[in-house]
This record gives sequence, C-alpha cells and structure tokens, in this order.
Amino acid sequence: MSVLELKVREGFCLSPIQRMDKPALLEYLNTREIYDTTLNIPFPYLESHADVWLQRRAEQSQRLSKEVCFAIRNSTGKLIGAVSADSFEPGVAHKAEIGYWLARPFWGRGIMTDAVRSYVDYAFRELGVVRLTAHTFAFNLASQRVLEKNRFQLEGRLRQHLMKDGKLIDARFYGLLKEDLQW
Repeated sequence: MSVLELKVREGFCLSPIQRMDKPALLEYLNTREIYDTTLNIPFPYLESHADVWLQRRAEQSQRLSKEVCFAIRNSTGKLIGAVSADSFEPGVAHKAEIGYWLARPFWGRGIMTDAVRSYVDYAFRELGVVRLTAHTFAFNLASQRVLEKNRFQLEGRLRQHLMKDGKLIDARFYGLLKEDLQW
C-alpha cells in the first residue's frame, strides 16, 4: 500500500499523521505561541494530549475512506505542523471546516499558505466538498492572510464568538466555494 503524499513545495509535503509523530508534537506544540493562536491545542502540551490526538487520528483514518488530517512534513519527513478537517465525514457532508498550525521555527516563510493550498486542492478534488470554511481569532492576522492568499472570502466578523481562558474573543469566519477556484 502506498502512502498518500501531497506536494506542498520543494522540501515539504502533506502526508497522513502517524504514531511516530509524537516526539514532534511534543516538541512543537508545547509552546505558548501555538497555544495563543489556536483554540483547541492545550498548554502545556503533555504526552497524554499527544496520545489522545494520535489515537483519534488513527481511529478516524481507519473509519473513513479518505484522509482528512495531514501532517506537514519537512524534507526529512519530520512533522512540523498539521492541516485538517477533523469533523468532516467524506460522502456524508458537502462542507468542511479546516484548521491548521505550524511550528514556530517555520513561521513567516509561506509554508502554511502553500500547505493550505495543497489541502484545498485535495479537499475539492478528492473529498467531494463544495465548501470549505475556517475560523480565526480576530487578532491572528497571519492566519487570516493564509486564508486570503488561498482565495477564502471573509464572510463574517463574529463578536465574542469564541471562548479561551475564560475570555470571549472576536473571530473572523472565512469561506471558499469550489466554484471560486478555476481548475
């Protein structure tokens, strides 16, 4: 069986999450900056968090006919981030919400923009979705730029929409239709 691999750019690809990714998860997710820009990644990021997440990914991969969660890998195959539509069920839903994170040492180089582009192409071509959505914190301008560079449209400003650390946070809601892209 061949492993699914999507090219991101020279030296980077998307491929399925594996149990061997645990050390990289612990290394890269145990940083305050990742925690501050995401909703569902805890801090400190413990071994138990990695174990639960990896188990869910393994179960999801077995249950679904297609991958919906990918590691972003560097040229050595090490996980440096992820992009996914964790709650999407291929063949059941027509839309999916994507989420992503990238290890701090790789920020500012356009890697996430390219990874999301590869994922968008895969989602529209292989998963059969017709609509992709994403939420960002209102203050996370870098994440918003990733979406905008991939032709996502700002569809709403959601006041006090998300809660983190007991505080209500404004969000931005983005959407992209398959028909918005020319193949």
